[in-house]
Amino acid sequence: MRRIRDNRENESIDNAYKAYDNYSDQKHSRDYVQAYDADLQHNLEGIVQQIKDESWIPKGYTRKVIYERKRRVLAKAPIEDHVLESASILPYEKAIYDYSTWRAPAVKPNMGTHGLFRFLRNELYANTQEEMAYYVPIDAHHYFPLMDHSILKAELSRLMKPGKLLTFCYKVVDSYVQGVPLGIKVAQLFGQVYLARFDRLAMRFFDIGEDPEKLAYWTQRYVTDRICTASQSDYKELCQGPGYLSRKFQNYVEEGVTHYFRFVDNIIFIHADKTALHIILELAIMHLSRDWHVTVNKDYNVRPVWTGIRLCGNVFFHEKVETNKRNKQELAKRVTRLRKKGYSEEQIRIKLASRFGYVKHANSIHLFKTLGMEKSLGKIIKNRRVRPPFPGMTGSQKVKFSSIVNLSENGGGVKLKFYLWTTRSWTQRSTKTLSWCRSKTQKVASRW
Repeated sequence: MRRIRDNRENESIDNAYKAYDNYSDQKHSRDYVQAYDADLQHNLEGIVQQIKDESWIPKGYTRKVIYERKRRVLAKAPIEDHVLESASILPYEKAIYDYSTWRAPAVKPNMGTHGLFRFLRNELYANTQEEMAYYVPIDAHHYFPLMDHSILKAELSRLMKPGKLLTFCYKVVDSYVQGVPLGIKVAQLFGQVYLARFDRLAMRFFDIGEDPEKLAYWTQRYVTDRICTASQSDYKELCQGPGYLSRKFQNYVEEGVTHYFRFVDNIIFIHADKTALHIILELAIMHLSRDWHVTVNKDYNVRPVWTGIRLCGNVFFHEKVETNKRNKQELAKRVTRLRKKGYSEEQIRIKLASRFGYVKHANSIHLFKTLGMEKSLGKIIKNRRVRPPFPGMTGSQKVKFSSIVNLSENGGGVKLKFYLWTTRSWTQRSTKTLSWCRSKTQKVASRW
């Protein structure tokens, strides 16, 4: 791939306006954005001038700590730096995205989490369990805070030719004491560029086939490990001799690692051979630690795919995709909480649209039916056919009798199939009706 050349596409006022619109989208209610809007033309002209004469210097960051499952340290930059960084990199974003492989879809437009979901799901559906039998997940420890500045600059120089754009990227890298400031847009691009060369190296089986000595060593390792870790099911294959095993491993090297995915700092290798996957894991950790100074968390191990690949809030299988337990429980809690507050089914669906939309990508029909939030034609027809006892009432006002009368006072184990048509105002007025319902329930419970 040709390196990116800075042709001054980012030195126009139209580019600055576009960059500001991208940054300020859904942020106009914030006070600092409103203050910047008050003199927008003058502010954007100053940004364009700083890009032209390269006089921009980062103004520093404000430290902010958030807790989302784990502790994260963010670096908040002033709005002027955000807009200038976005304007400087905007014309070259597509070239930067194209530099990284499609198997690393993070932060790319129209891809991201959903892109990784589609790629991994489609590959599992298209291949048999024998072809994708085992996988190993690798997670980089503190990926952004521990990025090596010299390695990052070397990777950027491979991507960009010397010029204003490369100088701008160097300024952003040097503006932070260690690693990359997590919380700015450019940091996400750096996260993609930093390991883009590793992605292609891993898919080529780390180029051990180009060196005869390396190939001979790892072939011998494969044959030895395969014999030492063989099970009873491998007896027929081992009877064909070491030559057969050597040719099999060399075919793996020629094919490369065809099932490889990376989402920023999460890497997944999938392979048909468990012994070959152990060798891939050893080579990956060696290259990451030696060439990129990336420390890998020690919770990795080779696992069978039939147990499910847990990634990005979902569990992937060969025949289905499930949302993970944490997302299910959180969705159920929020639905129950809103239902107790008196919200209707449609209101709950609108308030939790983002969560329903995320879970809906997986095979979640049974989950929606369990929560009573499915939107099916049968349910709509059933509500329309219901005949209300009073004029002006709708089918959505039909609720279970057990939700109104506390069954714990009546023995607890009684299942009643009574339904009560009610509205809030009608229930408040009909105290005699409710007392009659409670006495009726006690009589039925006593008979049971």
